[in-house]
Amino acid sequence: MRYRAAGFIAITGVMTAPIGIWLAQKLPNAPLTLLFALVLFYVAVSMLLQSKKKDEKNMTDSPSDTASIPCQLAYDQGRLVWTWPCARALAFSGIATGFLSGLLGIGGGFVVVPALKKATNLSMQSILATSLAVIALITAIGVASATYLGGMNWTIALPFAAGALTGMLIGRIFAHFLAGPRLQQGFAVASMGVSVWMIIKLF
Repeated sequence: MRYRAAGFIAITGVMTAPIGIWLAQKLPNAPLTLLFALVLFYVAVSMLLQSKKKDEKNMTDSPSDTASIPCQLAYDQGRLVWTWPCARALAFSGIATGFLSGLLGIGGGFVVVPALKKATNLSMQSILATSLAVIALITAIGVASATYLGGMNWTIALPFAAGALTGMLIGRIFAHFLAGPRLQQGFAVASMGVSVWMIIKLF
């Protein structure tokens, strides 16, 4: 878990989440659902291709291969080295996560995971734990904003939240038995399945 990174992403996301919520209330449901499914499918395919490339280059990586990653993990301290490129990459991730969380009604995990995968050299387990913290923080602000704007249906939200929390706890158990690339591929395949199912259901 990278608490500082999660907090920084969440803070930047909080600024754009209300904008997404406001825009969502102005748009019909069908285009929003289709947009969510397409974005999810695109991110899933990108992650799947990225994980396969990592498998192919795993034995040939050199220090120059990771030099372009903005957020480097200092293994002697166990912390990310904060630089301006790192802060900029995480801020952009937070802005996109907050806006999509408000617009599409999601926690933004499917944005945070590939963003952290691209911007950092953290393990997949650490990325997933950090993304869960970001989801919790941004979702809390999103719920408060939606309640203030009168768009919250608690009879649906509470059972769904309980189910989502249960699913996350179960998923965390299985995550310990999967290697980094395999965990990333599993996340990508599951996301692709969800996106395809949503498109089929919509039409």
